[in-house]
Amino acid sequence: RIMFSHRRFYVTCTLLFTLVGTSAAQTPSVPKLLVVLVVDQMRADYVERFQGQWTKGLRRLIDEGAWFRQAAYPYFQTNTCVGHATISTGALPETHGIIGNAWHDRASAMLRRCADDESSLIVSYGAPIAGGLGPASLRAPTLSDELRIQGEGATRVVSLSMKPRAAIMLAGQSADVVVWRDDTSLVTSGVYSKQPVSLVKQFISDNPIAQDFGTTWTRTFPADAYLYDPITEHSRPFEGWDTSLPHDLVGRGESPDSLFYTQWAASPRSDDYLVRMATTFIDALDLGQQSAIDYLGISFSALDHAGHRFGPRSHEVQDVLIRLDETLGHLFDHLDATVGQGGYVVSLSADHGAIPIPEALVNQQIDAGRIPAADIVSAAEQAAAEFLGPGEHVARFEEQDFYFSPGVYDRLAEKPGALDQIADAIESVEGVARVYRADTIRDRRDTGNSVERALARSYYPGRSGDLLIVVRPYWTTSTNAAGHGTSYRYDTRVPILLMGSGILPGQHLAPVTPADIAPTLAYLSRITLAYADGRVLHEALISLQ
Repeated sequence: RIMFSHRRFYVTCTLLFTLVGTSAAQTPSVPKLLVVLVVDQMRADYVERFQGQWTKGLRRLIDEGAWFRQAAYPYFQTNTCVGHATISTGALPETHGIIGNAWHDRASAMLRRCADDESSLIVSYGAPIAGGLGPASLRAPTLSDELRIQGEGATRVVSLSMKPRAAIMLAGQSADVVVWRDDTSLVTSGVYSKQPVSLVKQFISDNPIAQDFGTTWTRTFPADAYLYDPITEHSRPFEGWDTSLPHDLVGRGESPDSLFYTQWAASPRSDDYLVRMATTFIDALDLGQQSAIDYLGISFSALDHAGHRFGPRSHEVQDVLIRLDETLGHLFDHLDATVGQGGYVVSLSADHGAIPIPEALVNQQIDAGRIPAADIVSAAEQAAAEFLGPGEHVARFEEQDFYFSPGVYDRLAEKPGALDQIADAIESVEGVARVYRADTIRDRRDTGNSVERALARSYYPGRSGDLLIVVRPYWTTSTNAAGHGTSYRYDTRVPILLMGSGILPGQHLAPVTPADIAPTLAYLSRITLAYADGRVLHEALISLQ
């Protein structure tokens, strides 16, 4: 407590000095390093509920930063790839083109993951891995792309995650170091480097993930320091794990296997690993210590893995955040020592929230449940057959996007009442709220209700489905214990925290979106984004007070 009172005294004095200096110089100095942090599946209410468990990095963001408490995504498809693309570009899906983690590709009649890129082969730091991944599907430049285009000097870009879609979307079209996990190996894409980067290769050699084999994820604090029941009813733990902590990181056998790496990625150890990697690269590349503005993006995936398995009321979720608080404390201390407190600015947000476990809600007499995707497809097939005869009329149902087989939609549109009858059939499936035609949803962007506006902002021609399926609140098609991907507030509300150079500490209740992060950081960096659906968060900037 004495340490934090000293810190608050230091921040107050620094802020007063900065404001006095600003009156003469008008604007603070340009930051030398932009740090964009994303905590996968971090609901906004986690900050409000769990902050009493934090004392270091997350606590510092709250105490020393600008906290936007009513931030929410304004679109429907709240998933990982979409959120990261929105944060990095300042654009919405209707602009940047990333409508989901995957969508049905009509040309190939196959599912296309958002980061699929056949022209950019995977470069592995371990066993060879086939396939190609890269940013080809992203239709808007990222903040780091714009820094490289407009900035003075050679901007260095580093993007790290355990997920390819997170690391790639934060990085954009070019970067010095981009790393993510693929099964048992860490990898990158040929679009960033045609061969393993020696710096990364050395770090992996010095810090093998396998050294965590046989360790146990235990609670950081005594069980009574956590909210809720220690045993998560209706959870769906990984093979070999129980329904409550502790969890052994042992996989299936006597040596590290694919299951071990999956368990490890869901534990706080994976977040700690990313920050150890980041601090190594900060030093090796002198990030924030040369003439250009550098960029560091880190997406922490452990919370998403734990949240999907154990839900938002679990001790696992709380412990991941407790450990992340400590991990971010190390990162910020390192940045203070290398870049200097006035030399960098940090943003922290999330790509989406999460629905509570539906079965637990049912026990509380709340309307909730799961919808088998096959039931929706079957209802549509039967209704379509009444107009077109027997056959396979449905190509795919992916998230909220429903795709007919080639030519089927046009044939149905020619038959009076056919599409309405199919929509009625789908809406008869328990848990479905409404079905919309995608070709008319854009007309509802500014005039429709909140769900219609969200669907319109998620719509991208050629990628979105023919029909858009909206489930009822607390219903899901996910097979995980807890899912996400709708425009309901438990999915859309996320934190936005800004701290560092040019940022005025305080709390804000204005409605904002994660699309505002990139325009704000661009303003601080004196650059302009090519596309910006978001706005500058002027209320948090010292220069505009």
